[in-house]
Amino acid sequence: MRKTLVIAAMACVALAVVGPAQADREDCAISHVFVNVVPNISISPKASSVDMGTIQTGDFGSGVSFRIDANTEQVKFMAGVSKLFKGNVPTDYTVDPIDIKDCGVTMIAESAMPIGGHSSTAVYTSEGYQDIGGTGFPGRKTEWVTFESSQNNHFSQEFTLIPTWDQDDPEKPVGEYSGVVALWAMVVPAGGGDY
Repeated sequence: MRKTLVIAAMACVALAVVGPAQADREDCAISHVFVNVVPNISISPKASSVDMGTIQTGDFGSGVSFRIDANTEQVKFMAGVSKLFKGNVPTDYTVDPIDIKDCGVTMIAESAMPIGGHSSTAVYTSEGYQDIGGTGFPGRKTEWVTFESSQNNHFSQEFTLIPTWDQDDPEKPVGEYSGVVALWAMVVPAGGGDY
């Protein structure tokens, strides 16, 4: 019993000297986190339809505008232009469609210019006629042209295509002839090249 009393007394002395064990009431740890912002681009037409007026014979065209928003300064563009079909039926050749003039497509950006020595006229490729954008309208595509924005690290502006058609038949039946104009755009990384 005396032994037990001595051990109990020593334990009390040890607690008095060291104090009772306590858990930390507050702590903090830090982990580094990060995210990579990837390039992105969106295109939307300014109008779903563009009225190009009236024509008897000769060359004609009109501006077709799109809104471009990208988080890179450089953007590559390619245009697609279809023939114009009477009655908006691209499979009916009862009346010959109005053909595309071979002079290319003028590209105009609100706050950007073509780079790499390229002009603002994109020439048609030698691929011939093909379906434009899955619409069923046969047409031609241009080469890619890279534009650089004057905006700070982004490309957010209006972009206009001006294609030209050639109505060379003075006896062309009257009526509405229609087709499509398409724009493809691709972001260019800061160091050049493709993603």
